[in-house]
Amino acid sequence: MVRQILKFGLVGGLATGVHMVIGFLLIHAGWPVLIANGAAFIMAFLVSFAGHLGFTFADQQADFPKALWKFAAVAVAGFGCNQAILSCIVLWSDVADTTALFIATTCSAIVTFVLSRSWAFRAAHKHECIFSQKGKLARSAHG
Repeated sequence: MVRQILKFGLVGGLATGVHMVIGFLLIHAGWPVLIANGAAFIMAFLVSFAGHLGFTFADQQADFPKALWKFAAVAVAGFGCNQAILSCIVLWSDVADTTALFIATTCSAIVTFVLSRSWAFRAAHKHECIFSQKGKLARSAHG
């Protein structure tokens, strides 16, 4: 699991970097902070999904279409968390918008990891029947 957390950190760091750079550029170009965050999220989602499917959780052999939909749900939940935190910081503090974006994006990473590992990229459990040495039918779950 430690190795998987490190891989998640690498991919997540890359996706977060994409999110931050695009978000910062759009904010400095005059976009409203919440709209800039949404556009940056979409680009970071693509980087994150590709990285997690092919690298972080590759050993879990997740089904691509199912993983895509599940990770989209995870990402939307993470984004909702991100937007809520960002909104609170922007509305109730004097923190710069770019700093608020950094804080909110960092906070939502934990939720994303837990849901990604435990649900989005988990391979479907396949139940198969096997015969034990005594000839009795036994069920075994592999996944």
